[in-house]
Amino acid sequence: MLKTLIRKEIIETILDLRFIIATLLCVVLIPLGMFVSRKDYERRLASYQWEHLTYRQRHGTPATPVVGREEAQGFRPPSILSIFASGLDPFVPDKVITSYLGFFRIVKEPGADNPQSVLFGKADLLFNVTFIVSLAALIFTFNSISGEKQEGILCLVIANSIPRSRILLSKIVGKYVALLIPFIVSVLIALLVLDASPDVSIGSSQVWPAFLVILMATLLFILGMVSLGICISTFTKHSMGSIVLLFFVWVMFVLGVPKISPMIAEIIYPIEAGNVVSLKKRIFREDIEKEFNQVKRETIDSKQNEEWDAAMMMADEMAKEIATRKRNLGQKVSQADFGEVNKKLNERLREIKARYEPQVDRLVDECERRIAGELKKIEQDYRNRRNVQFSIAMNLARISPVSCYAYILSGLSGTGVAEPDNFVRNAQTFQDEVKEIFYDKVSWGLAS
Repeated sequence: MLKTLIRKEIIETILDLRFIIATLLCVVLIPLGMFVSRKDYERRLASYQWEHLTYRQRHGTPATPVVGREEAQGFRPPSILSIFASGLDPFVPDKVITSYLGFFRIVKEPGADNPQSVLFGKADLLFNVTFIVSLAALIFTFNSISGEKQEGILCLVIANSIPRSRILLSKIVGKYVALLIPFIVSVLIALLVLDASPDVSIGSSQVWPAFLVILMATLLFILGMVSLGICISTFTKHSMGSIVLLFFVWVMFVLGVPKISPMIAEIIYPIEAGNVVSLKKRIFREDIEKEFNQVKRETIDSKQNEEWDAAMMMADEMAKEIATRKRNLGQKVSQADFGEVNKKLNERLREIKARYEPQVDRLVDECERRIAGELKKIEQDYRNRRNVQFSIAMNLARISPVSCYAYILSGLSGTGVAEPDNFVRNAQTFQDEVKEIFYDKVSWGLAS
């Protein structure tokens, strides 16, 4: 009996106009979105390879003499799995620039190659499943129970002593199998589109295992949306009430909860904006520089100026002696007579400057290191508080199955919300390795 009920649901769904429309949407949009994602990945990969190769050719080996203050740069390649979910990949920094002081700078090239995709979002697999397939699942199931109630068919079926659990199970399985037909066909076409790329190999160890997990998560998500549609259909007596209620639930899950959860998190755990933190760091840097400039004036510049004044006074006395001697001899005083005085004065000034230059360099280096350490503390504190706010927003967003699916798929694709922090951690590791391999050894070589 269960097989008969499942077969009935599959045949009714396939013969419905909704199935034809859903099939057309899936077969057109999913392969098309995959093709666009593939071309976008190829473009970003070519840009990364060109920039990386250019840097290695021009700056890969520092020119002599090596002073230990050269800046090493690291480049982030685009995630190959971003073809399934672009996520935050366009907004994650492109490269990191190291420093001999022990801190690094991250760089993101400004602007967007295609502002339209940023404004409306990319039609990748994540977008097509969360919007098109999920909506199709609800359209397939909105009148599964309420429609039969309204037409009296459900009463006849129950009159045959069929358990209600079996009826619900047959409807879930039947609608789910019917929806999988256009989805699997469109996915197979999309895989052929991807396999035509010279830069994307479906059978590679980077893509195939991740794709299987992504496919399993997608099938579970579709099953959940089908079950949700049938569940809501049981609470209404008319098809119109079912579609209105399901559309409301779909809007809340797809648009409402994901958009509102960050706003609620900001109310629950408010933190200052990023530009406020940047302003705070700039003010802190200016205060430290002002403090060190004052120390420099009091400890170095004052002594240096005293010696410069003494040298100038000595030169004036020598010039006066020469002028007096010339006048006593009845000779005219010319500028050439003071050439030796100017030469000795310049040598003395250079000697004074050379003696104080190491002290100035040490003071500047100490200032920069203190600034780097304090700015790192401010940035780390801000990042920790921001992660708390992100955690609250994510936990609130998980009320929606669409948000859960988006987190899973983007995380598997390497483009999720954790990627900016992962980039910062990798940048710190890169900075530490460059410091150990290059900066520390160059400094030691110079000191010896």
